[in-house]
Amino acid sequence: MLVLAGEVDLNSPPAAMAEYAGLFPHAELVVQPGAGHYPWLDDAGRFVAATAAFLR
Repeated sequence: MLVLAGEVDLNSPPAAMAEYAGLFPHAELVVQPGAGHYPWLDDAGRFVAATAAFLR
C-alpha cells in the first residue's frame, strides 16, 4: 500500500499519514515536498514519479 502525503497538507499532515501507514503491513509512506492536499495538482511530475516507482 502506498500512502502519499503532501508536505504542507493541513488536512492530512505527514505525521498523521505516517501513523495511518503504520496500520498496514508493508505500507510505504512518501511525503511529497512542497505539496498540499492535492499533490497531483501541486507537482504532477513528482506525484507520477512517486506513484510509478511504487508500482514497479
